[in-house]
Amino acid sequence: MYRTFIKSFGFFAILAFAGFFTSCQQEDSVTSVENFVLQSTTGMEDQCGAGAAGCYELVFPISIQFSDSTTTVVGSYVELKQAIRDWFVANDIRPGHGGHHGGINKPRLVLPIQVITDEGEIITIETQEELRELRALCNPGQGGPGNGGPGHHGGEPCFTISFPLTVSFPDSSQVVVNSTEELRDATRTWNQNNPGQHVRPRFVFPITVTLSDGTQVVVNSRAELRALKEDCRG
Repeated sequence: MYRTFIKSFGFFAILAFAGFFTSCQQEDSVTSVENFVLQSTTGMEDQCGAGAAGCYELVFPISIQFSDSTTTVVGSYVELKQAIRDWFVANDIRPGHGGHHGGINKPRLVLPIQVITDEGEIITIETQEELRELRALCNPGQGGPGNGGPGHHGGEPCFTISFPLTVSFPDSSQVVVNSTEELRDATRTWNQNNPGQHVRPRFVFPITVTLSDGTQVVVNSRAELRALKEDCRG
């Protein structure tokens, strides 16, 4: 009887340990995915100085490219994170085998992209050189990406802009745009018609933005936009 009890106890102990080990593996797997998502999104923000802790905000949709050269278009931070999760799981990325440690598999932004400043300017970035110049203007000591201190919220936007938008150019002309593509085309057209100038169009206020918690806010002036960005930086 005693031996039978010991054998039974040992059997159930093994089962319990196996269940615990499997649970730990599943938790580690989830942690690995979410770490990869966080590292990837903060890495892309750092590329262009964007995000809640940065100097700019990305204008969606954007295209991203993974290390296997596949690309995808995402329309928000939520879609961006989910696309990264899906790619990570589909490719069975594992630490220590060319995985996310060291940044080998982190996705990158596909140019061109557009960002907005807290002054209401819209900047179109079409080359890697322009991207480096843009990033250089964002001082990490002033709350920029990679700061890691108070107010640093990696992988999160301060806000995302809502279309349609009215934008103005230096000659006081205005254009209503309904998408990122229309905004980019309007900017290119103005530059082509005005040689020697590389314009950064501005929003015509009020504009509507969506905060990271999904709340929509009407912003009535540049001062309100600056204040909103400062609140994000903490």
